[in-house]
Amino acid sequence: MTSEDQHSAAVASWTQDSPVPVQAGEQRLTLTLESLAGLVQVRRQVRAFLVSGLDDGTGAAGQDAVGDAVMVIDELTSNALRHGSPPSRLLIRDEQAAWTVVVVDGAPGRLPTPATGRVEGEGGYGLYMVSDLTESHGVHYEADRKLVWARLAKPAGGS
Repeated sequence: MTSEDQHSAAVASWTQDSPVPVQAGEQRLTLTLESLAGLVQVRRQVRAFLVSGLDDGTGAAGQDAVGDAVMVIDELTSNALRHGSPPSRLLIRDEQAAWTVVVVDGAPGRLPTPATGRVEGEGGYGLYMVSDLTESHGVHYEADRKLVWARLAKPAGGS
């Protein structure tokens, strides 16, 4: 797949209505998003929650996976606060083999839009990073809100 094909696929993945994957029996973390300044505390809480759900023996792979997840969550939460409308909320489901992240905001008419045609350094490329770091992602629209979601693989524990 050429880089242009990858770019087109990434843009398309954010424009199709895609329901949030549902799994049973998982642990959850739910946080209200109030301000960009508050994201520092959100990141701390998220990191602690993700680390607590890792299997023993994941070592460096576990720390790398948590780091990637925190970057994805930071991108999606900051987008909700910058471009969405209140109320904004973060939900993380810790499943056996993955984390599912859902960021909800009150702006169903404002689509997540990856940057196109911008000069490097002007920003707007975070949704491409989300596409690259997740096993799946999407956006689901409801009458009064949108749910932007991503699913990240968890590393297996060592023996």
